[in-house]
Amino acid sequence: MAVKIYENEIYALQTRNTSYIIRVGENRIPENVYWGKRIDRIADFAGEASPAPVNMQAPHCLKEECASFGGMRFKEASLKVVFSDGVRDFRIGRVSAKAEGDYLELVLEDAYYPFRVRLCYQVFEEEDVIKKWRTAENTGGDPVVLERFFSAQFGLPGTGYESLNYNGRWGMEFQAVSEKITSGKKVYESVHGLTAHGNNPVFIIQRGMGEDFRENQGEVWFGSLEYSGNFKTIVEAADAGFLNIVTGINDTDFAWTLKGGERLEAPAVYAGYTDGGLEAMSHRMHRFCRRQLMPAALADKPLPVLYNSWYSTAFAVTCEEQIALAQKAAQLGVELFVVDDGWFAGRENDRAGLGDWYVDRKKFPDGLKPLTEAVRGLGMRFGLWIEPEMVNPVSRLYRLHPDWIYRYQSREVLMGRNQYILDMSRQEVREYLAECLDTLLSENDISYIKWDMNRYASEMAGGGLPAEEWKSLWHRHSLGVVWLIKTLREKHPAVEFEACAAGGGRVDYGAMRWFDEYWPSDNTDPLDRLFIQENYSHLYPVKYMRAWLTDDFGMDARKIPLSFAMHAAMCGSLGIGTDLNRTSEEKREEIKGYVETYKRIRNTVQLGELYRLRSLKNGDIQCVQYVGKGQSAVFVFLDHERFGNPLQRIALRGLKEEALYRFVLEDREFVKSGAYLMHAGLEIRLCGDYDSRLLLLEETGDTTAGKGMEEGYAYTGK
Repeated sequence: MAVKIYENEIYALQTRNTSYIIRVGENRIPENVYWGKRIDRIADFAGEASPAPVNMQAPHCLKEECASFGGMRFKEASLKVVFSDGVRDFRIGRVSAKAEGDYLELVLEDAYYPFRVRLCYQVFEEEDVIKKWRTAENTGGDPVVLERFFSAQFGLPGTGYESLNYNGRWGMEFQAVSEKITSGKKVYESVHGLTAHGNNPVFIIQRGMGEDFRENQGEVWFGSLEYSGNFKTIVEAADAGFLNIVTGINDTDFAWTLKGGERLEAPAVYAGYTDGGLEAMSHRMHRFCRRQLMPAALADKPLPVLYNSWYSTAFAVTCEEQIALAQKAAQLGVELFVVDDGWFAGRENDRAGLGDWYVDRKKFPDGLKPLTEAVRGLGMRFGLWIEPEMVNPVSRLYRLHPDWIYRYQSREVLMGRNQYILDMSRQEVREYLAECLDTLLSENDISYIKWDMNRYASEMAGGGLPAEEWKSLWHRHSLGVVWLIKTLREKHPAVEFEACAAGGGRVDYGAMRWFDEYWPSDNTDPLDRLFIQENYSHLYPVKYMRAWLTDDFGMDARKIPLSFAMHAAMCGSLGIGTDLNRTSEEKREEIKGYVETYKRIRNTVQLGELYRLRSLKNGDIQCVQYVGKGQSAVFVFLDHERFGNPLQRIALRGLKEEALYRFVLEDREFVKSGAYLMHAGLEIRLCGDYDSRLLLLEETGDTTAGKGMEEGYAYTGK
């Protein structure tokens, strides 16, 4: 059983390899008493005394599942409530439990007020993941205000922990930073209106031992929030001798009023434990995402090779020119042709057109049909770029509905990237967008949508709400975005949706529920991308990571060989943004060859298991390995050769020890056992600047292959 109860006191959430134990003692406070490797005998946890109170501050000393503000607690709380008479704490008067199969619910009722909190848990036993979320309910008549309503709280015993999260900005997403949490607290958050490019809504904790986070060993506790709005995660070294973790909707500029009979559900957190380091965490969460979070239609299918027109045409889009571009893309082996910005009414630059989601008849006199038919005739599917949450002042939509944006009536509206943010809390705004985009998808043969969001939120006022409820608009906006994408997906289940927000501003488990892939960064510099892609892969699947080849790498103006750039892009779901109008025929043929190779390994890269073998963060090379059914692909990258040392010996992982693998290295064909490849490793030569290799290993059923061969001799059999 995934959920076990012992004497109505001990509640055990049991996955295949882990246990999460909650105790509700005489004080009626649910506390986490254990989270780690699986322990089957639940009775062992009965009868243990709670930590001795310090100066009678008993709740402060407990690793609570739902600590409320106040009540002799001085650690970070996950709940702050204000009742109608001004009382500002939640005191548990009664606890009841309901358990069924993989589900547990603990209902906490206030001792005086008609208010309760439901702590909800779901166990994904085979995936070794626990889902936690909560619901607040006002069961009376007077309003109740939630000033903080986080999704979950966790506690880890003792001290000496290290926390990993990400720092960054536009074009520099997913820069991993680990910090020892020895005193005080570390806050990871966004107040941008979406996840944004800095911190990520996750926690990754390792017991510190004076080392960096380890790839293949060590205990790791982790969790990821299913939310795309303002979030906050606090990791606190509580002075009572444990690590206190809270995560959920950011309480900065947040308040939610529950009228009589109303409820609010917090977004879920997916959490787990492993003693196998970051690698085991990644494998677990990549599998979990594909089985439980990704939209089912494409979860187990590889994504197509994509071509995007932006670097070729920018805003200067015409039907004839796009058809000519599609013909060049088809010759490369591209499967999905995407027209980026510039296709809709009035869109000559980034100062006009947003909000008017209908085809520009000056550019497409006969609509999109001639283009979509040409693209289909070339054997490709067709896609478009949109930015539905935004509106330009120069647009038909804004002329008709200037009140449909967030604004203070007494202030000039702030401009960001020449655009305003539509008030997604308004039903009429959402319905307008749903109707426009539904019509666009229904009347045209469109298989893919790139959903962008290029400015942060500000001036969160309006929504048809009184001023005292404006603090709810941040969350209402996020709910509005979910409503819109959910509506479109239900009407158009075959369309592939990509989440983009000025690059990686919406990479989170909330977006994963509704989108089929992410655009993790606008930075397409291949060397920079290796760092971004490595850190991205800690908790996010490779399949969801679009990676492009472009001409202008944008950030650094480096001169990087095509082989290095293609190999970096082939480490994810391959896309091409090269300006084909200026690309020589010779280079196009070379790109075509890489596309053909990528298709051979695509299933392994997108759906296999990832092993981060070496990192440029702490060594001379980057090496990533993907292991699929009967095949493994190994990418090795060198930025600069140092001190005349071209040889790198690399031990592989994830292979079958007894199996034989055929591969070509330095134009010689070999057959080696999995045991040899993983324990002895391979010596690979990389020279000069920006050198790279792709090593493709195919499992062979020929048990006689290579018999009698000595190390270093080529296998030449067929």
